Amino acid sequence: MMKKILLAAAVAGSFGVDAALRVGVAEKELEVPLFAELYGYGPYCERRASVVHDPVYVRAYSFFDGKKRALVIYTDTCSTEDEYAREMRAKLASRYRLDPDGIAFVATHTHSSPALTNRSVQSSGIAVPEFQDTWRRAVLETAGKALADEEEIADVTAGKAPLEKPISRNRVDRKANITDPAIRWVRFRRADGSTKLLIHNHGAHGICCNGALFKEVSADWMGCANSLVKEKKLADMPLFLLGPAGDINPVNTCLDTGDASGNEKTATPYIEYLAADLEKGEKIDASEISYQLETVELPTVKQTAAELRSDAQALRDTDKRLGTQYWVRNANRLDEMAVLVDRGADLGAKTDFQVIRIGDFGIFFVPGELYIGPGKKLLDNAKVKYPLVATVSNGNGAYFFDEASAKRYPDATTKDNAVFGFYEIYIYMHLHRFKYQDTIGDFVVDRLLQLEAR
Repeated sequence: MMKKILLAAAVAGSFGVDAALRVGVAEKELEVPLFAELYGYGPYCERRASVVHDPVYVRAYSFFDGKKRALVIYTDTCSTEDEYAREMRAKLASRYRLDPDGIAFVATHTHSSPALTNRSVQSSGIAVPEFQDTWRRAVLETAGKALADEEEIADVTAGKAPLEKPISRNRVDRKANITDPAIRWVRFRRADGSTKLLIHNHGAHGICCNGALFKEVSADWMGCANSLVKEKKLADMPLFLLGPAGDINPVNTCLDTGDASGNEKTATPYIEYLAADLEKGEKIDASEISYQLETVELPTVKQTAAELRSDAQALRDTDKRLGTQYWVRNANRLDEMAVLVDRGADLGAKTDFQVIRIGDFGIFFVPGELYIGPGKKLLDNAKVKYPLVATVSNGNGAYFFDEASAKRYPDATTKDNAVFGFYEIYIYMHLHRFKYQDTIGDFVVDRLLQLEAR
């Protein structure tokens, strides 16, 4: 089988300069070990999986223009760990003779799948080695199958489906309530008119599957939307990319509805808006692939060990809205950071930024949870005609907030009765990294725009 896959990749690489875009897709369901802790909803929630509500997948997508090939690996997890993405990018590049700069990793951001991380300090879901190994094998397998599946695409169209009614709300600034207003999409059709692939891009947290389904495995509303794409025959294969959603929650979650319908109540109208727009799209050029990948040091607030211990005490003294143990555990992580600083450790943050462009559309891969404000700036200022923003990609940089939100909470002592708004800024200790500077959102956007311009 492996020889056939390698041969297919080699044959695909032999096409001339004028070859049409070729696309390959593949998927594999991930087996979740019994009692694996699900990642999300805060420290040590004891969310040990006992049943699968809906399956989680690894999917691979190959794009080849006759000269360059880009590969996107999708996983139904909350995030992708930086080291894992780099490890698997190197393995894929070596095994299939690919340029590593053209390999990207995206996550749906469901909060109901096991952690894809090797950081023991991440306390929102303890990693399960068996799941990590299953993921690695699935990545290599689906990538090979996607390469072998490459076929010529006759028509590529793109558009922006407006949402007649929001499916989400801004959890940080409820008064302004700025949310993602549209579904950005790109459709790839064969010569016979059938749709091989539909990329859809929108920003709303993957937290519908909570409450009644708190301990059940799920790909959340995004997985439900992907299933509906297939069920309604909108495409043979969907690719969901999470847009700017660091401060955006769905309107309907299982916690809100009191039953297990949160996924469907969010995904159903979403797919209706998407399906209604597909025939209104514009035919676009997709004849040339380009990509850029760079490791970037993010701007952080470097602190002394004494300052970290002072912040830890401030968190211990804060209100008890989320329960005493929540703030105590945050404080414990700060004390650990202080020990690391005493020992000379580097607690800065370096993450991978990437842009893949295919003719008239491009994907900006953001290694964290970008707020909607900076996200709209990125979409509005991109040079490519149809920009897509894929957050929680290629690594776990946590929240990339806007400056206004940061200034409301300049230090740990400014905690008020609000959870959201403070929480996103003061979660950094769980990565054993320094807090980001107030301008982190604009910094991320500006660096991605610079990367696009190269």
